[in-house]
Amino acid sequence: MKEQDLIDLGFERVDEYTEEGDYHYYVYDFTKYFSLITCTDNEVEDDRWHVEFFDDNDVRFYSKDDVKTLIELIERNKI
Repeated sequence: MKEQDLIDLGFERVDEYTEEGDYHYYVYDFTKYFSLITCTDNEVEDDRWHVEFFDDNDVRFYSKDDVKTLIELIERNKI
């Protein structure tokens, strides 16, 4: 998945500035405590971003279509 795909899906960019260097990543918040998060830009390999559930890196999504389906499913079922 490319960076533009994340933007198209509605992810918000987060910029971090540290002494070790600057980087950015993307988040998609469903609720206050339930979000999707991407790898940081310095972890991207071959322009291939991945998406995980925040605080759980046991599942990764690399396909824009998969992430789109996941977002649609969760948004449709939010209370």
